[in-house]
Amino acid sequence: MKKLLSLFILGLSLILTGCSSLKTENNLERNPETKYASFKVVNTTSEHSIDPKVANLFGAELRAQLSKFGYKEGDDVTISYSVDAFDQGNRALRMFVGFGVGKGTMEFSTALKDKSGKSLGNISTESALKMGFFGGSLDNLIRKNAIAVATRIHKAKIFQKAEQAKE
Repeated sequence: MKKLLSLFILGLSLILTGCSSLKTENNLERNPETKYASFKVVNTTSEHSIDPKVANLFGAELRAQLSKFGYKEGDDVTISYSVDAFDQGNRALRMFVGFGVGKGTMEFSTALKDKSGKSLGNISTESALKMGFFGGSLDNLIRKNAIAVATRIHKAKIFQKAEQAKE
């Protein structure tokens, strides 16, 4: 009986979660000689083509994640991002049919430049929400894209942490 209950709970958890994919590409220089002290996040998305809420959510999450990594806001590096594509898909189809029917997709591009205009690299992300009992959350997928971008920036070691900048 316990085994049956365990299998039921496992199956239910698989059904209730959304199935998504996320692909990230970047050409950031790792461990550059110059370590920057601060960043500012700028939205360059055309407001006529994409719902501003999507871009604003991505920007807010990117800012929050970079701050969690210990970086401070300022103007040493401008992180410009754009929502290149966004399709909500159909949540009901994702919920009841699944397997890619009604999938939601999104693409973001991010560029980093220092004060002098020197390019520090670019990051692009593509993601899709394909299925899930409740149809999955596109807001969570937008946040995952922002977290992926912030993680790539952190791994490139472009910034020094706020404590190091004070020294």
